Amino acid sequence: MLHDEPARVLVTGVDTALGAALRAHFTERGAVVAGTGRENTGAGEQFTAGTDHADGDAVRAAVGRAAEAMGGIDALVVAHGLPVVAPIADQSMAEFWRHVDDTLTGSFLYAQAVAAHMRDAGAGGRIVLATSRWHIGGPSLAAVATAAGGIVALTKTLTRDFGAYGIGVNAVAIGAVDSEWSICDAAAGVSCDDPPAGRCGTVDQVARVIGLLCRRDLGAAVGQIVNLDGGLSRNRV
Repeated sequence: MLHDEPARVLVTGVDTALGAALRAHFTERGAVVAGTGRENTGAGEQFTAGTDHADGDAVRAAVGRAAEAMGGIDALVVAHGLPVVAPIADQSMAEFWRHVDDTLTGSFLYAQAVAAHMRDAGAGGRIVLATSRWHIGGPSLAAVATAAGGIVALTKTLTRDFGAYGIGVNAVAIGAVDSEWSICDAAAGVSCDDPPAGRCGTVDQVARVIGLLCRRDLGAAVGQIVNLDGGLSRNRV
């Protein structure tokens, strides 16, 4: 393992395309990886299945098991979110809040629980929250935009809450990447031919960027939203 790379990583949502790519990326670089998810992926004893990401007690328990199994946590990557796309007139409030709670509330709960372990260990760490580039809003993306916009704001404030403990927080805003989130691009009428890159990105590429953001030697590179969308975004967040 290279110096300053995390040795112990908790990845939420290893049962998603991005989560699986993240687990593979960190494992290949010599890290011990613990994961959470809704479904059992056969990822071994350091995987917590059936986690309700919006349940504070369940999240704290899962984080505690991961910290105990790995002897601590150096980096957290939140990647369990899955998109909900529906015309605004047809979307029920239950469906809307289910996505917001799972994605936004879940991001907060995992960050809160992991930061407590990092603080108590006294060694700091890194947190990366994965979200959608559609925090800018788009047709049929009310729930996605609400959760993603909240994660952008959450990243900014967690940086201030956790910075004194040596914990750096960043987020990645994903679009035009071949994953479960591609339906958001389709709903907004965006194809992989549209970005300047002229092609879809991959979850493996996203995992490599997130791996970089988990390095301790990035120092002051915190509180940032990194757009991973082939150059599609021209906004500053």
